[in-house]
Amino acid sequence: MRFARRSDGAGGPGRHVDWARGLRNPFSFAVQPGTGTIFINDVGLHEWEEINRGGPAANFGWPRVEGPESMGRFRPPIFAYRHDGPVEQTGCAITGGAFYNPAAPTYPEDYVGDYFFADFCNGWIRRYDPEADRAYAFASGVPRTVDLQVGPDADLYYLERSGGFVNRVDYGPAGTRP
Repeated sequence: MRFARRSDGAGGPGRHVDWARGLRNPFSFAVQPGTGTIFINDVGLHEWEEINRGGPAANFGWPRVEGPESMGRFRPPIFAYRHDGPVEQTGCAITGGAFYNPAAPTYPEDYVGDYFFADFCNGWIRRYDPEADRAYAFASGVPRTVDLQVGPDADLYYLERSGGFVNRVDYGPAGTRP
């Protein structure tokens, strides 16, 4: 990820400053309200899709590594999933990402601070819990999702590329899953 100049002026006019390196295709990213934590969705090439925690001078290793492999000097992803295997556990293009930090949550309280992400090919949305360092199934049947956002009503919305629709994920009655 390159920027023309940092806010402190480093690099000078006409010079670029690298903020992070080693990302193959950072399709989307999200900044967590209140903390400034940045999660980057990096679309893989042959085997893995990744969520990386952004940070100045981070090197995520592409093209030398892909997925959870780490060579010590590269920052590994915080979560990765494979291209091959059961459809509900795999995918081919990580897209859309949103932190769930609304002022008045409509989803369960334990979702607050979690990160939602989608897979374009397999049509699902998952919820990553940074505290548990684990992803959970959240919604399926959401084809060709390219973006996720938490709306002012505290519900999750997804943008569907194939029809150009914006859809809301209604959590449903208490105790049920979408």
